[in-house]
Amino acid sequence: MRRRLTLRGTVRAVAVLAALLVVGCAGFIAWPLPGTLLSREALSSLVLTDRTGHALREVLSREDGRSVGLPEGRIPPKVRQAFIAAEDQRFPWHPGVDVVAVARAARDNVSAGRIVSGASTIPQQLARRLVPRERSWWGKAGEALWALRLTAHLSKERVLLEYLDRVPLGNSTFGVEAAARRYFGRPAERLSAGQAALLAGMARSPARRDPYRRPEMALVGMRDVLSRMVEEGFLTKEEAKAAEETPLDLVPPERVFEVPHLTTALLQRLPELGLDRASRIETTIDPALQAAVEKAITEELRGLAHRRVGEAAAIVIDNASGEVLAYVGSSDFLDEEKGGQNDGVRSLRQPGSALKPFAYGLALSKGFTPSSVLADVEVHLATPGGAYVPKNYDRRVHGPVRLRAALASSYNIPAVRVADALGPEQVLRVLREAGFQSLTESASHYGVGIVLGNGDVTLRELARAYRGLARGGVVGPLREVRAAFGPDGRPLRIPQELEEHRFLAARPVELLTDVLADEAARAPAFGLDNALRLPFRVAAKTGTSRAHVDNWAAGFTRERTVAVWVGNFDGTPMRGVSGITGAGPVFARVMALAMKGLRAAPLVDRGHFESAEICPLSGDRAGPNCPGAMKEVYLPGTAPRHTCTMHRGDGSLDVGPAYLAWAQAEGLASTSVSAEGGPGMQPGFILPANGDEFLVEPELPESAQAVPVRVMAPQGAKLLELRTDDGRRIELRPPFVTRLPAVAGERRLELWAPGGSEPLAVTRFRVR
Repeated sequence: MRRRLTLRGTVRAVAVLAALLVVGCAGFIAWPLPGTLLSREALSSLVLTDRTGHALREVLSREDGRSVGLPEGRIPPKVRQAFIAAEDQRFPWHPGVDVVAVARAARDNVSAGRIVSGASTIPQQLARRLVPRERSWWGKAGEALWALRLTAHLSKERVLLEYLDRVPLGNSTFGVEAAARRYFGRPAERLSAGQAALLAGMARSPARRDPYRRPEMALVGMRDVLSRMVEEGFLTKEEAKAAEETPLDLVPPERVFEVPHLTTALLQRLPELGLDRASRIETTIDPALQAAVEKAITEELRGLAHRRVGEAAAIVIDNASGEVLAYVGSSDFLDEEKGGQNDGVRSLRQPGSALKPFAYGLALSKGFTPSSVLADVEVHLATPGGAYVPKNYDRRVHGPVRLRAALASSYNIPAVRVADALGPEQVLRVLREAGFQSLTESASHYGVGIVLGNGDVTLRELARAYRGLARGGVVGPLREVRAAFGPDGRPLRIPQELEEHRFLAARPVELLTDVLADEAARAPAFGLDNALRLPFRVAAKTGTSRAHVDNWAAGFTRERTVAVWVGNFDGTPMRGVSGITGAGPVFARVMALAMKGLRAAPLVDRGHFESAEICPLSGDRAGPNCPGAMKEVYLPGTAPRHTCTMHRGDGSLDVGPAYLAWAQAEGLASTSVSAEGGPGMQPGFILPANGDEFLVEPELPESAQAVPVRVMAPQGAKLLELRTDDGRRIELRPPFVTRLPAVAGERRLELWAPGGSEPLAVTRFRVR
């Protein structure tokens, strides 16, 4: 009796324990999933792609693996079919554990006396990744419970997605998206049936079916999966055969690293951009254009090598969106000898004349017109560092020059006069409003030289500001990132670098654009057949920094903006290269590539302007004595009202005293003022004036640095003599102009008449 009670009690205890176990398992399955269970931050690597999804660069995760979720949680159909066929044919119907597969595996294992077959479903494999357990019967039981729990709380679609984002696929790669980019250089949504089958075949044994180390085994696995896809009705036999015969396009095993300067810059700025948690960043780069620009720069540099031009950088912008379509920081990122890892797009350097358009744009908005005459004669301007004597690139002066010609031909002296008239403070204000954030010093620091680019800026800032001109005086942010996604696949917010705003009025900018695109106005300095002449109209400007260290060219069509820099990162001067001959040809080629396939829209609508016939020399309305006339355009109401008085009826020219020396040097007749003094006019020095200071620039060749001498001669004089403080005597004949070496120190110069007993005039000046 006691024995029967004991047996009955044992059965009852077992039943109670079984019931408790069932209740416990049911409770475990019903218990909500931990909030951090599906976190992928530890596994997620960061992939940067171009605008088509092609991988440019990958940064490993905290577990030194590559992993990135499927974009927006979408499972490509071919991927779904391949993995279900390979791993879990009854996935759509079972609750997380496949009883049929378990029974089959148990039968096979018992028959073999060892484990020869598994029965892990996709939810079980996911559980193994999320909650790793030892490989034992108890471990398998726990894995099964977690699989049931996952399936109870997540949709089948979510379970499959989480599995596909985590499945190990060899070479420290986790997830189908990362594997697709790793092995085939494309996103998972663009995988062929054969490529998807190859990845699915790797899932159970990634090392044994590694397509790099064991390509034959990888192909065996692919063919096996394709057969299963036929069995499941996902493919026909013909489709499977075609997939098997289609090239896999396996990419080389080296780590992907393209567009290195941009991707490096973005990686450095991730915290600033709020993208330090991103797992995928889609850049704005157009891969075809990027490759073409890289090739063009390499070829153009080859042609400039004999002029000691070592490097170049370029950036291409879509004007409508602000997207950066191409970004080349140097010709070769890996060339340590030339400093290839320097980023010429973001490096601070002096832009030379490339900043002039912004000063002229301000001038046009302040009452200047394209025919406003600017004095291109030698000028001495007082600066905090001493007298400033700007020089033109051709080392000549051009007398009275219209604003259009002065800007298009890039004459320095008129530009400095414009900056002086506007005030360096106003010019600097416009430049900063145009987005030149690198100009952090005061206006007194830069002085009028700001218009000639004596402040450091970046090529990227220059391109952004020129895009602002292309948009009628409105600067906006450049976009290098189209989209970014976190480890969970959700899009991340991308901050803007600046708020869109206007820095110049629209109509003056349109007039400025007309000037910058004027090939005829550019011709006097650069010739008609110059590097900026393209099959379509381009508003462009070049720049050269002091001592020919940097060349720049920037310009725009309605559709694209391009900016280019050439030079040497170590500051080595180039040989005889200017913006038009160095950066200009590179700019022209890159702009042509940027506009390929596009139809250039008109840059300006001249219907917005009024026109007038003017004298090319005076800029006033052409009069009856003017030897020629030309048509000029103006903002409404600003055309000149006065008729030219410079040309006289007898053919002489009344230039006035400001242009005396220029008229003499050019051999132009003038009845108003001549080099020979009239009655009552005292002989003396026009230049150098008493007290003048001249600055010697060490970077410029000595031949380009001389003290100009211009003399007002006594009436009837045919010969004069200059006497220097070092004892030299120099004969001076009409037009009584010469140049003296710029020797540092306090200098004295005397003007003598032949046989005179005392000097006609004395001047003292300083060279330092």
